[in-house]
Amino acid sequence: MAIWAFNKPVDKAIEYVSNSAKNGVSRFGWSWFDSANLNDLKSKPWVDMDDDERNVWKRTRFLLDITEGDWIVHINVPSWGKCLAAKVDKQYSFDTNSEIGDFRHCIGIDRESVIVFDRNDANVMPLVSRKLKLRGRYWRIYCEDKFHESITNLRLNSVDLNGESHGTYFLKKDLSAPLATITSLIQQNHPEKKLEYFLAEVFRNIPTVENVKVNGSGRGTDYGADLIIEYKSGLPIIGLETIEKVVVQVKSYTNEHWETKAVDQIEVAIQQYDADAGILITTGNKTEHLEQAIDKLSSDINKPISLLAGTDVARFVLKFYGDELLSSM
Repeated sequence: MAIWAFNKPVDKAIEYVSNSAKNGVSRFGWSWFDSANLNDLKSKPWVDMDDDERNVWKRTRFLLDITEGDWIVHINVPSWGKCLAAKVDKQYSFDTNSEIGDFRHCIGIDRESVIVFDRNDANVMPLVSRKLKLRGRYWRIYCEDKFHESITNLRLNSVDLNGESHGTYFLKKDLSAPLATITSLIQQNHPEKKLEYFLAEVFRNIPTVENVKVNGSGRGTDYGADLIIEYKSGLPIIGLETIEKVVVQVKSYTNEHWETKAVDQIEVAIQQYDADAGILITTGNKTEHLEQAIDKLSSDINKPISLLAGTDVARFVLKFYGDELLSSM
C-alpha cells in the first residue's frame, strides 16, 4: 500500500479541498477544463492531444496509479503546518461540476479514516515528519511502516516525550528490535550451562563486583543459585564499605516467560546462602504473571529481587561487556 503526498493547493482552494476530503473525496488540481479527465486521456493518442491535455497528462497521470488501500496526505491542509491524511477507498474519477472550476481530479477516501494533525506533533516519527515537508506537486512517502505507526500514535496520543528530544525518544523505541535480536543471539550462542558462565564474565566486569562464583555442578546442587555475586556497597571510604551478596537464577527462554519456579528457587537460594538480594535473569520476555511473583517474594522476605528479562539482558551485557564483544569487530 502506497502513501501519496499532495502539495498545498492554491490558497483559494484550501478550504474547498479540506472540506471535500472530510466528506470522502480527495481532490487534485490541473483539471480546469472538461477534457482533462484522465480516464479519457489515457486512451487518447499523444499526437491527438492539445497542449493543455498533454500538460495535464504529464503532471497528473500518477493519479491513475492510486489504488484502494493506499493513503493520501494533503500537505498544509487545512492550514500551514497541518496535514490531512486518509485511506483510499475508491480509485480515480473526474468531477464535471467542481464548485471552483478546478480540483476536479478526485480520489475516494474513507471518511472514517480522515485525520488532521500537525506534522511536527510528537506522535509523528521524525523521518515521517521530514517527508511531510513540501517537495513538489506530489511525492511518495516510502517509510510506510513508520507512517502507519505515526497515524496510530496520533489517534491514541501515545507519545509523551517527558523532556527527551523527539529524535532520542524514537531512537530508543527503534532500538528495541535490535536489542531483542541481541538477546536472542546471546541465548543461541550460549546453550544451557554456558549461559551462566557467560553472564559470570559480564558480572566480573562490573566495577563494584568483588567475586563471582558459578555455583553447582549438576541438577539440584546449586540450591537455587546459578551464580553467587559478592559486591561492594556503601560509601567508598575505608570502614564504610561493606560486602553484600546477591544470588542469581539464570533461565534460557524464548518468547514469553510465564513459569515462576525460578522465583521459588531464588527464595531457597537467599535462605541457603544468607544473601542480601536476588536476581532472575531470563532471555524470555517478562510477563505480568512473572513480575507479580517477584514482587510478592520481595515483599514476603523483605529483600530486593530484580528481574532482567528479554531486551534487559542485551542492555545489561552491552553496558558491562560491550567493549569485549565489539573489540575484534
